Amino acid sequence: THPNSNVRDLFERFVPEEKRIQRLGELFDPHSVLAMAGDPEQGRQLFFGSASQCRNCHRVKQEGGIVGPELTEIGRKYKPEELLEAVAEPSRRIDPKYIAYSLQTTDGKVYSGILAEKSESQVVLNVLQGNETKQVRVPISEVEELVPQAKSIMPDQMMRDLTTQQAADLIAYLVSLK
Repeated sequence: THPNSNVRDLFERFVPEEKRIQRLGELFDPHSVLAMAGDPEQGRQLFFGSASQCRNCHRVKQEGGIVGPELTEIGRKYKPEELLEAVAEPSRRIDPKYIAYSLQTTDGKVYSGILAEKSESQVVLNVLQGNETKQVRVPISEVEELVPQAKSIMPDQMMRDLTTQQAADLIAYLVSLK
């Protein structure tokens, strides 16, 4: 029951199979999540809670990070099945504003983030460092390489450790954001 998945996973193998919490895992049936009634308040707690990393990158009503899309009205834009797909498979469709870039400086430093600004004088990336969003500003003269990435900056398998109910709650919360 530990909220840290690393600690939980370390000890979960010692719990008898029939007593383990049934998590979605890497491959799951999206229909099972969509068929379940989700609780938006539980989903909100999951979104902003320490067990989830959603709030590190995504902002809702001025709370959260700025690396990923702002979600305050995401429920108006997408249907539940589209939201589930976006969370489960973040690289399938990437909004051009949120294409990840890899930036290498002339002194060998490498940053990965969302392009916030590119001008004649500098490149600014929104990057996640630890649990905080930071802006990295690099003078254009120090940029060795700036390359768009094919994969989303949002990691795959973010839902792997959720139960079906938690996934349904998270989607219900996102749908409620109107």
